[in-house]
Parts: sequence; structure tokens; C-alpha cells
Amino acid sequence: MPLPISHPHQRYSVSGYQETDLPSGAVAWSVNLLRYGQGFGLATDHGLGGPVDWAFTDSGYGREFLTAAAELHPGAANPGDVLVEELITIRQLNALEEVAYCLDDDRFEERGEHRVAEPGRSFLDVRRELASRFADRNPRIWDKSVSAMVPVAPEPPATPAG
Repeated sequence: MPLPISHPHQRYSVSGYQETDLPSGAVAWSVNLLRYGQGFGLATDHGLGGPVDWAFTDSGYGREFLTAAAELHPGAANPGDVLVEELITIRQLNALEEVAYCLDDDRFEERGEHRVAEPGRSFLDVRRELASRFADRNPRIWDKSVSAMVPVAPEPPATPAG
């Protein structure tokens, strides 16, 4: 079931993601922030281990974004950082041509770790394979219709014809 339009994952999105590999091995990145498709700021992670820097072109929408992030992630030290990282992941996975999925040993929630099926495989084919071959590893598959990893239920046993 899709999230309501008022949910932060529906209200906000990102565009123009850019990253730079730093000599230290860290990655710096920046991304434009959108509210219902209209830009209202920029988020930048300088790759130095600190919180994300915010540059809001509309301070009201910036406050609204950070408030929504705090409500969505009340236990996070930097809830805005968590929300923008989720929005980046959503954008990247929705843009994939291949089907993304994860198993229980992937750290999708913490680090966005996921796997990608071979090119040309359909969502239903990948779902069936996950249900039959990896049922014991709690498979989840990226469902673009809801922009989320969703559990793959085991395939029901085939009923004999007759």
C-alpha cells in the first residue's frame, strides 16, 4: 500500500546527486532538496564525519523538512541526515533498470546495502526466485510502486492438477 502524500518520503525528494571521492577514501556528496518537486535547498556531506550541512533557499520549508525528519526518526542524533540519506536511496533504487533486493545479512536500513538481479530479469521472476531459493534468509525486494523494500512471502505449494 502506498504511503500517504503527507508522508516525508512522498512529500520530499532529491535531485542532482553528486559525489566526490576524497583522498582519505571518504566520499563527499551534495544533493538538491525538493518539496513536491519544487527546490527548497541543498544538502552537503563533506565526507569528514560530521553532520550534513543544510543551505535552505526557503527557510520555512527547511524548518518543515527538519521537523518532519525529527518526527520520522525521533531517536536519531541527526534525523535530517537520516531522512536525506533515505531519499537518496529511494531515488537511486527507483532509477535502476535492474531489480534490487536484499537478504537478512545485508544492512539495508543502516547502510543501504542491497543486491541487484541480472539485467533483463523481471520483478516477478526475481520475486519467485527469492521466495524459492532464499526463503530462509528473509528476502525483501525493491517495489518501485511503493518506493520501499517489501518482504517476499514464500510461494504457496503448488496444488496437483486433477
